[in-house]
Amino acid sequence: MMQNPTLVKVGGAATNLALKLRLPIKGLIKQTVYKLFCGGETAREAQQVIQKLASARVQTVLDYAAEAQETEAGFDMVRDEILRNIQLAKDTKAFTYISVKLTGIGHKSIFQKLHYRETLTLQQKEAYKRTRERLDAVCHAAEQAGITLYIDAEESWMQNPMDELAEEMMRRYNQNRAVVFNTLQMYRTDRVAYLEACLDRFKNETIVLGIKIVRGAYLEKEQERAQKYGYPCPVFTKKTDTDNSFNRAIDICLENIHRLELCAATHNEYSTTYLTSRMEDERLKQYRHRIHFSQLYGMSDNLTFNLAAAGYNASKYLPYGDVATAVPYLIRRAEENTSIAGQMGRELQLLEQEMRRREL
Repeated sequence: MMQNPTLVKVGGAATNLALKLRLPIKGLIKQTVYKLFCGGETAREAQQVIQKLASARVQTVLDYAAEAQETEAGFDMVRDEILRNIQLAKDTKAFTYISVKLTGIGHKSIFQKLHYRETLTLQQKEAYKRTRERLDAVCHAAEQAGITLYIDAEESWMQNPMDELAEEMMRRYNQNRAVVFNTLQMYRTDRVAYLEACLDRFKNETIVLGIKIVRGAYLEKEQERAQKYGYPCPVFTKKTDTDNSFNRAIDICLENIHRLELCAATHNEYSTTYLTSRMEDERLKQYRHRIHFSQLYGMSDNLTFNLAAAGYNASKYLPYGDVATAVPYLIRRAEENTSIAGQMGRELQLLEQEMRRREL
């Protein structure tokens, strides 16, 4: 069903409406799209999936998927949940990666004002100070627990202050290893330049940069907003340009692997193969532990499990949260599936081939 973009779009809107009207559809969501993409409603529930992945040498990036309300209490609640997850990781030793979305712990409107260098009110300055303190608390806990923290990228019109926060935390906590990773969406036309500038800013510092590269999750939204407000589109309009940008980022990171750790979070078979082939270089073999691969839970299992079986660092990005509050995340995942050319068809074909092979 998710191969049909129209069905996904209509289904997403209908799901949101049904939840607002309090229609009894949670059970249906939980047994279909939720079950495919989420680990459970609580972190403890997700432990079963984490253990299953670990048995196949696949690591977990645990992500609290609830969309926080724009309130200080909501932001504190998300921070506390992430801190509990870090403690859970430390206690169980079952996983070592946590993901954090900065709009889960701070106001979108403030990030947007900072992005455009607009002056904040005194109240907004105080709110942003609390956001920084929440992030610092999470990063400090991760560093103390031996956990790695991935900071997610978001829409281009609020990303600049997020990059600055990520760099601030890397400077503070990445002294001996990459505790904090910043995420670069390589469908943006400026990300190769940002990566090179970031490396230049840290060239005289003994910091291990954490760089996670993805293609990008807000393509249509970015294009529509640029057209609406009449500014140059910040993302590539051709897939080949995005692919080239992503692979160029791989090259830059490998050239500087002595200074950074790289997570290539991609469902693209060519980019995955390209990176594994580059890793055969004798010069890079001593840095294999600094190179990671990651895919979303429920997608591209053919990549994740084969990478893990071949001895590479492979992980699944595993969200969890209450069914109703996780719906925005689930809709984005479904839309992402439809935007990856042939992705679902390719996976279904592989599954059908394997089922036929086992029957024979």
